[in-house]
Amino acid sequence: MHPKVVLSSVLFIILAACQTPISEFVERPRFEAIATGQDFPVAVPASFNATLGWLIVPEDRIDPQSTDVRLPVAIIHSKSESNKSPVVYLAGGPGTAAMRTAAFPGAYPWLKDRDFIVIGQRGTHYATPALMCPEYRDAVATSSDQVTSVRACKTRLEASGVRLGTYNSITSAADLEALRQALEIESWSLYGGSYGTRLALIYAKIYGSSVESMVLDSPLPPNAKYDDESAQNFENALRAIARDCAAQPDCAEAFPALEERFFQTIAEVSASPLKIDTFDETVTAPSLVSLIQITSESGVRRAPMMMDQVAKLEPELFSALADPPQASDFAWGMRFSVWCSEALPFSERSNSENPGKVLGGYESAAIDPELCDAWAVPAIDPRITEPVVSNVPTLIIAGEFDPLTPPKWGELAAKTLPNSMVVTIRGGSHSSTQQWGGDGCAMSISADFLDAPEAFLMTSASENCASSRAAPAYQVTRE
Repeated sequence: MHPKVVLSSVLFIILAACQTPISEFVERPRFEAIATGQDFPVAVPASFNATLGWLIVPEDRIDPQSTDVRLPVAIIHSKSESNKSPVVYLAGGPGTAAMRTAAFPGAYPWLKDRDFIVIGQRGTHYATPALMCPEYRDAVATSSDQVTSVRACKTRLEASGVRLGTYNSITSAADLEALRQALEIESWSLYGGSYGTRLALIYAKIYGSSVESMVLDSPLPPNAKYDDESAQNFENALRAIARDCAAQPDCAEAFPALEERFFQTIAEVSASPLKIDTFDETVTAPSLVSLIQITSESGVRRAPMMMDQVAKLEPELFSALADPPQASDFAWGMRFSVWCSEALPFSERSNSENPGKVLGGYESAAIDPELCDAWAVPAIDPRITEPVVSNVPTLIIAGEFDPLTPPKWGELAAKTLPNSMVVTIRGGSHSSTQQWGGDGCAMSISADFLDAPEAFLMTSASENCASSRAAPAYQVTRE
């Protein structure tokens, strides 16, 4: 066994022993508040009282000689003198910087009587070190060799002293517990989105006594196999939208037999990719499917019209395909380290020689297996993929048409969370609480739950706004 695998297993066992305080095996971490006017990654509006600073923790908790990492933390204080426990935000990704959230505290209604804490996870933008990979971003934008770019990023980071094997959900959970101890908070509530829900569940598994309640928006439980199911989840969402369109007279009239026509075209292009005179690349079924973006509610509303265009193979689609791809400028190195150590190694599909032809061969892996091979971090203890069993009161919010974290994963998580409720947002997609142009239903439900978790869980699902939410108003004409 590789020595790093052994170390990761030891760390997991240490952290999983919830009775062992972190201060017993590493010097107590510290929180260093900054003085007013000092530089910080985010500015909190002046109408809110906030404490800004840095959490300092060891990069490698089992090496006494480890260097420190510095994580940005914004604590936005409640408007009231309430003694209620704070809410801490866990961003998605993995690799997304959370700090922008602290710039818009007015969007979070629990601030009326609770502090709101935003922490930048280790390895993300604004943390030190930040595992940014401009080499990879540029390779995607220029259609260059991505594997070579990933190797180049890894080489550069390791040459600077970064220990890539210490960037995963277990160490991030330990960072979170270190922050709780440093701030002398007895317990708190977790609000996570997408990957942040996975981190919240892993934290609750290890440090359950520190958690008062959890809101999990767009559930990604550790026992969900994203890389095995994501292509099928995408297809299921497209079919569900097409059927929902068929049930609405205006949409059905504008796009008759949409599901049948769309998937017939996908099957035909899958069998015989298109050669277009005005387009250099061969047009494949996965490239056509990728044009339909349904990770937002506005994308869901446009989806039937986009599916209709694909079904008709309208020429304007090919000009859209000609646009160069873009890799978001977030911490790709953090994403590689997390996914390639604790998700992809346990994926059946990604380790299969015949992964299937869902949507004409649409790539379902969050990280291409070749990129994980290039990143070359060891797999951590496989127990991280076990279901999380916890009695912590938990609200699980899922978008009806979410192609990334479907409602069935909310039900999967709830199987071992007996004190939980799954609320599916009608017409919703990914990150329902943060669909700022919508009706605010998901955020309202979250605030009601955090106000009185046990009482909320005793109510009927028909007693909240999700039960009466209208069907999506699908776009049937081009703007």
